[in-house]
Amino acid sequence: MRGQFALAACAVLTTVFVTLSGASALAAPIPMPKLQQSLDIQQHYRNALRGEEVIELSTDTERFIALSLQQRTATPQGGLLILHDVGHTPNWPFLLQQAREYLPDVGWNTLAIDLPTPARDAVGVLPLDDTDTASAQTPQQTPDERVLARIRAGLARLNSLGDFNIVILGFGDGGYWGARYLAENLTEAEQDGYGLILVEAPGQYPDLDGFIGELPIPMLDLYMTDSDYAHRRAKERKASAARAENEDYQQIHDALRQSTYGKPSIDRTTRRIWGWLRENAAGGEAQLEEQTLY
Repeated sequence: MRGQFALAACAVLTTVFVTLSGASALAAPIPMPKLQQSLDIQQHYRNALRGEEVIELSTDTERFIALSLQQRTATPQGGLLILHDVGHTPNWPFLLQQAREYLPDVGWNTLAIDLPTPARDAVGVLPLDDTDTASAQTPQQTPDERVLARIRAGLARLNSLGDFNIVILGFGDGGYWGARYLAENLTEAEQDGYGLILVEAPGQYPDLDGFIGELPIPMLDLYMTDSDYAHRRAKERKASAARAENEDYQQIHDALRQSTYGKPSIDRTTRRIWGWLRENAAGGEAQLEEQTLY
């Protein structure tokens, strides 16, 4: 009886071994899941949006996706580089999506790029060469270096389209990265051609206030969170601009916006952004076809 049980168990183990061996031979594992994820995200955008909106940019070490829309007026005003918040995408949330899609109607080229923030590597590393599997698995830059390199590539893309009047529009963490890039890289000769918009600037970066104080450029600091901490951090950002005597810094506390599906009317926050661009950073004048700004 004991011998029959041992024989049966051996048969089961042999069957399992044969089955697993056959399965591994038929379905090889994906060697680079993050790389496959990045390709899947690109395909998603191409399926969900108009194909020409999805473009591919590159830094010295990797490729990445961006969403590009050309301005739709006879009076182009400049280029808008849009940086998303941590955990979000180049086409989300709603306010980012609406700014990206609406501002071309009033003369702005928009370019929303995907950022590999430290807390969320949005997509895997796409190597410059499709055969370069090593760099696909191991980034050759720190997360901070990758973010700043992508911003540099986005600005170069706008320059290649003829845009030298450029505003960086940063949502959440994107505002920090935009301010940091400009503070570390903007030369005195370039200051007249740049502006910065912060939407819900993050409070966890102690050096953000310093970057704001270093930038003598037009800035809109728009926040909606209604808490003691948010108000205190906003007051500190405003104080940094005041100490630097930046008269082109403007801060607005607005009502909290809600994400909306479908195609609603233009949100008040989007109108505020457009109104500020028109008054502080526009290279020309464009007609707003819908109702008045406010």
